[in-house]
Amino acid sequence: MKKIVSIVFFVGLSFSLYAQTEFHLASEGKALYDIVVSPSASAAELFAAEELANYLGSMSDAAFTVKTSSGGASIFVGTTPSIGKFYFNIPGAKDPEQWGIGTSGKNIFLTGGDSRGVIYAVYAFLQQLGCRWIAPDYDFFEGSSRHIPSSPELIYHHPKDLVDKPEMKYRKFYVEEGKSHTTGNLLQLIDWMPKLRYNTLVIPINYQGSGRVKWDNWRERLTPELQKRGIIIEVGGHGYENFLNAGMENGKLFELHPEWFGMDEKGKRSPDKHTVFCTSNRDAVSYLRNNVIDYLQSRPEIEVFDFWPPDMDKWCCCSECSKTSSEQRHFELVNYMADELKKHFPKVKLECLAYSRYLSPPENVKLNPAVLLDFCPITQNYQVQFYDETSSKNKMYNDNLRKWLKVFEGEISIYSYYRKYKWRSLPNVFPHYLQNELKYFRSIGTKGISVYSEPGDWFTYGPNYYVLGHLAQHPDADVDALMNEYTALLFGPAKEVMTGVYKALEEIVRNGCYFADSEPLPLEQYDKYYEQAVQLATQVGNVRIELGKNNPVLNNHLHRVELMLEYVSKSIRQQQKEVQENKRSDYRLTEELKQFFRTHLGKGLFVDLVVL
Repeated sequence: MKKIVSIVFFVGLSFSLYAQTEFHLASEGKALYDIVVSPSASAAELFAAEELANYLGSMSDAAFTVKTSSGGASIFVGTTPSIGKFYFNIPGAKDPEQWGIGTSGKNIFLTGGDSRGVIYAVYAFLQQLGCRWIAPDYDFFEGSSRHIPSSPELIYHHPKDLVDKPEMKYRKFYVEEGKSHTTGNLLQLIDWMPKLRYNTLVIPINYQGSGRVKWDNWRERLTPELQKRGIIIEVGGHGYENFLNAGMENGKLFELHPEWFGMDEKGKRSPDKHTVFCTSNRDAVSYLRNNVIDYLQSRPEIEVFDFWPPDMDKWCCCSECSKTSSEQRHFELVNYMADELKKHFPKVKLECLAYSRYLSPPENVKLNPAVLLDFCPITQNYQVQFYDETSSKNKMYNDNLRKWLKVFEGEISIYSYYRKYKWRSLPNVFPHYLQNELKYFRSIGTKGISVYSEPGDWFTYGPNYYVLGHLAQHPDADVDALMNEYTALLFGPAKEVMTGVYKALEEIVRNGCYFADSEPLPLEQYDKYYEQAVQLATQVGNVRIELGKNNPVLNNHLHRVELMLEYVSKSIRQQQKEVQENKRSDYRLTEELKQFFRTHLGKGLFVDLVVL
């Protein structure tokens, strides 16, 4: 059986007293190893052991059992202290999220510094046996999102003992607008996340107040699945209005307390949800604070609470509020809520954004270091890297990020728009761009990275999600090897063609397509990109005819790529027209593109038109 070589980089630490390198786990349908956990194993440790048993069983057609005692050759699964109850002086993983794979005699040890690390150890072990999970198991992948090898003789080759840990502390997926999320596909996403070491799922309290994308809609079903995988539950987002708005108290709050609501420039109190409440009014602040406390008390699963102002916020202009800037008022309120959470929920971390008017550190307020700050370069120019000073916009963002890093003593994570809605499902597949940025963010001291998720166009952005998961663990990972692996698993015999397609898209989409915050290019450059896109589509079409006729899954995947490239061509023409007519629109799609989207929804390529 041909094994896929793991591309994850490891730091070795020896467990073994002598070097046995070949372990026969199963033979002819019979399991030769037991899987052993501590009698006091946590839910996450038990889940890790059960996952191991299930996958080893699928690979070998043998029945592996999970036990709480060892009577022979065993794979021990658990935190290092829990494994120490069976074997003393095991130098396994010790730090949070750290994981280890080690051996002693005939026994194998899959250890974690915490429960999450245990889960990572199990998936790393399965990866060494050839398992790969390139995406959640969404229907449009047609069973090709994972590779689980099969062999009646299941042998683990152990070249050396390993201890490893992700370098970025926060590795987040945002549900955000949730245009294509359902309970079903959220469960599929949750199942996949720890396999790529993503550790945080962020869901709005109630996006835009619509009631459609709302943590409470999913919490009962998702919470146990998240918790047994050790995934951090982060809830919140825009805005303060979730805890103080005119619709409260049976729609009478504004009537009862108009003085609690923000005053506009004409001196009138406003019930508008985009207008921040009167933060100088102590009763209003107490009302909001009490509602936050009540919300978190009734939802003990929340580990990170996002506390943001309303989107497109307007601040109170009353005489008292106007004594300080809106920026100062925002961060003073954040500090107040951080102190309140520390008193009532010491294990809950408060998060806020540095974006829009809050991009720079405030002059008169020192942000509480217990707060997690997400830095948000919302209009970053993706034609160059974040740190490229040839872009005045990127220089502004980079300068502000460095200011925060200089004055803020807490943790800073990057709220990225690598898959933002303004891309309109364009295939901005840019793995090397991602690596350059992750290496830079690591070098200056940021602690995390995040990205939007939408099942509706996951096929389009699949390579980015796969590569980013590895880069968030180790920014120095071999990106070319990752892309080769992705294309080999998804496209099989068409892997070389698809590797070339994705490489070309790295430049074409960022520079030639029609999306917000891009800078216009000379017209002849668009002609070049258009010709490339057409040629690539022709090449993919020819390969599909040749290789797809007897392989329906490959045929469908290559057809998806043709549609992606057709969209790229149409987008280049739209951008070219903008330049020719010397005008900049708000980047709405043409009717032709809207119809193109409608025709091909549900294929993993485009999100619903309502976001566009």
